[in-house]
Amino acid sequence: MAALTLAPLPAVQAQDIDFMVVDYDAPGMGDWWKLLVEKYNAESGATVIPRSVSAGSYYEQLLIQAASGAGPDVLTVNPNNLGELLAAGHILPLDDYIDAANLRDAIVPGGWDSLTVDGTTYALPITGRTLELIYNACHFEEAGIASPPTTPEEFLAYAEQLTVSDESGRVSRYGANMVNANEDPTFEMLLMWTLAFGGAFSDDAGNFTLDSQPVIDALTFMKTVYDSGATPQGMSETDLRALFATGGSAMTIDGQWQFPFIEQNNAENFDCYRTAKHPWDGPATGGVNMALAINATSDNPEAAWEFLAMAASPDLQSQFSDHSPYLPYGVGALTDEQLAARPYLAPYVESSGTAHPIAIPGHADQFNEIWPVVVDAVLLTLRDGVPAEQSLAEAQQRLEDCCS
Repeated sequence: MAALTLAPLPAVQAQDIDFMVVDYDAPGMGDWWKLLVEKYNAESGATVIPRSVSAGSYYEQLLIQAASGAGPDVLTVNPNNLGELLAAGHILPLDDYIDAANLRDAIVPGGWDSLTVDGTTYALPITGRTLELIYNACHFEEAGIASPPTTPEEFLAYAEQLTVSDESGRVSRYGANMVNANEDPTFEMLLMWTLAFGGAFSDDAGNFTLDSQPVIDALTFMKTVYDSGATPQGMSETDLRALFATGGSAMTIDGQWQFPFIEQNNAENFDCYRTAKHPWDGPATGGVNMALAINATSDNPEAAWEFLAMAASPDLQSQFSDHSPYLPYGVGALTDEQLAARPYLAPYVESSGTAHPIAIPGHADQFNEIWPVVVDAVLLTLRDGVPAEQSLAEAQQRLEDCCS
């Protein structure tokens, strides 16, 4: 689909706007931010002044500065922190700007959804991600498997078939990765299999549903995979990624950023690695992970908006994937040539607009309270053998007590 041409924006008077951003000077994404800033400063009649902040301190600094009245005009947000920022009155509604600039259809379908609250849109999506199946086609061919799995049952069967052990029982190659350590990616792993079994962690009203049958089925499935010997037990996500990249496991569910890592660490076998749609019907997990918003107290909202609109322009969007492993949200942002050079991106692009958010809808600003409760339930079942019904019932009660 061709990128849309945006309606011209009104000229703004020469003025400065502050832009608070993570790691502006870092290679990759930082290079794209620099392109945006340089273009804006050259063409807008205004000047944007970047404030580079480390990822670990960004949100704390943002809240402190916004509360003191010294917050930036333009800030980066995501669906997980948008609710708290809205509650504090820090974010400007964008609908009038979006509609005046004919920008609504310049973003892929679904891109605005997680940044819209009660019918009002508060941020412009910049980057996103989903997790899809990545597999080693050479291992599949060796095992006599013609195509990647499309269901949870096939995922388990293929994982067992792809696992290689020596006579002593020592595994030399695992069939699949499945995150199961005491860390927040394990929360998303359970969410993925919950979606696979037709459920979610909450209902449409935002009520927790961890004790529902689809979540129980998902955790029971994870326990079966865990006990099968086809996946490493207790290994961190970082170590699992290294294991897969170097051929120590045959398939994983992960992001497109894995491919540059594989090329760096296993270049001679890079051509063995392929992608496919996640092995279930329904959505992947993910969605927007970075968006631009305007401070509700900005003295220069029109100049700030012009900066956001320029970020969504076809020119900037078409250069995005040259600098970042994440997916741009502009319609037509990835050209046919870019997709041909990186065919592994196809399933990620196809699923980006329909991805299910990682944070529980209605509780996004409580994510750091919620994920440890859910992961505790997963580990109780996987490691300690507590029935899924029991561990999830306990987690349901804990969430109702802390976060309803």
